[in-house]
Amino acid sequence: MNAPLATRLVLLTLVSSSVFSVANAAEPGPDSPKRYRVIFNSDGHGVFKDAGGDLDQWITNLFGPLENSHVDALFWCDGAGGNTANYDSQVLERTGARVGKTDPKLQALIDQGNDPPRVVVREAHKRKLDVFYSFRINDIHDSFILDEQPTFKVKHPEWLLGKKKYGAVTSYPTALNFAVKEVRDLKFRAIEEVFTKYDFDGLEVDFLRGAPYFLPGTAKKNAPLLTELVSRYHQLLRRQSKKRGRRLQLAVRVDESLAACGRDGFEVAKWIEQGLVDHVILGSGVIDIEIAQFRKLARPRGVHVYPCLYGWPSRYSPIPRKLAAAMALNYWQQGADGIYLFNWFPHTRNNSEQTGPWMASMLDRIGDPAGLRASEPELMFVVDRGRPAGEYPSNWLHCILPKALEPGRPLGLRLRVREDLSRKTKSLTLRLQVDNLQAGDRLAVTIGGKPVTGWKSAGKDRVETSVSRSLIARGDNAVKLVLVKQSKTSKAPRVARAVELDVRR
Repeated sequence: MNAPLATRLVLLTLVSSSVFSVANAAEPGPDSPKRYRVIFNSDGHGVFKDAGGDLDQWITNLFGPLENSHVDALFWCDGAGGNTANYDSQVLERTGARVGKTDPKLQALIDQGNDPPRVVVREAHKRKLDVFYSFRINDIHDSFILDEQPTFKVKHPEWLLGKKKYGAVTSYPTALNFAVKEVRDLKFRAIEEVFTKYDFDGLEVDFLRGAPYFLPGTAKKNAPLLTELVSRYHQLLRRQSKKRGRRLQLAVRVDESLAACGRDGFEVAKWIEQGLVDHVILGSGVIDIEIAQFRKLARPRGVHVYPCLYGWPSRYSPIPRKLAAAMALNYWQQGADGIYLFNWFPHTRNNSEQTGPWMASMLDRIGDPAGLRASEPELMFVVDRGRPAGEYPSNWLHCILPKALEPGRPLGLRLRVREDLSRKTKSLTLRLQVDNLQAGDRLAVTIGGKPVTGWKSAGKDRVETSVSRSLIARGDNAVKLVLVKQSKTSKAPRVARAVELDVRR
């Protein structure tokens, strides 16, 4: 880009930030749920596949990175998505059974007495880790991975939502309709079997694998049905707790805001108020999470709140290290009880995700904000971007990007920076990505109503400039973009795709 970018003032709306606290919060007692610094969710599939059937290598892949780390709890999913089973089940059929493609390596382990849940529980307890069974209650991967599609969905198409419009998105064809009693009963029996056979410390009901749960326009009416199911899980765990002589805990993963939860039929306030849940995990791929909304409900009841730090958040795939560090620090400053890691693959041998080394190196610091702050020389705070998808019709409700810029019309965005950048900051660089940006375009940018100048090219469709520390407030920064003039060299729309703040310590 040869021509400088113009700037002009626009309106500021600034919201200051502080760690949320609630008076008279419940004091922890001997039967209170544990608070975990870091919860590691393993989807089971990647670490198992990358081990090639070698039991010792599978154990190393799963547990090696967690040793000497801040991970206090492992939330283990068997990798099948909750519709079939990658373990010895009499309720759910084995993955691939319907199409005659079960995994012989899995069967060999089971035949040898190494049923995966037994191995995982044994190895976790050996390392003094709590281990939850993570149940993806309405996973839709079987819409395009036919091995995971169970016979019951083929035999009972009336149990499925099918392709339905939810606003601007369409649901996946194999999503289940939880208004159907047989669906809820099946999902209960699957968990009843797990907690009868295996010695897990708790259950995670992963509601973000995934919405929708009901036909369009019926979520509010049918929401009590999900509350009833959560209550059934709670009662099951209470019965098992009495048998085992220790408290088994219940966690739920839900949307990142109460508004989104309401749209999906998740009566989270009731679940907390009625004492049904011990841990609430928030979000699935979003960056900005409204932790304070949930803490206000949870703290008086002794319930813990964990934001989800996703491996591929908001169209960053995979997550850069500096973004992961910044997100974690933002969450800690917002009052998170701990950090929940999802789609995080830190094993280093045969890692098909190629993220192992740096992800493993953060596990011994991400649970301590002071240590994380001291150890990471680079941070990146970004404007959340993304749009609801078929499995997340109510997720990313606050996201605006990507958005086509209309000449002369301001585009308002939110850049959340909860860290104090006034000290120990060497430099700040603001970067924009605007598709089809031309040398003759004039773009005005402000933060907090103050103009940002000095732009230079940073590659195709990207520009950047240095900004002063005084420009960035600790809180929610109002960013506005205005396409003042669109060059005639291209009629293609100028699409704002990313706003990023790089911090060097």
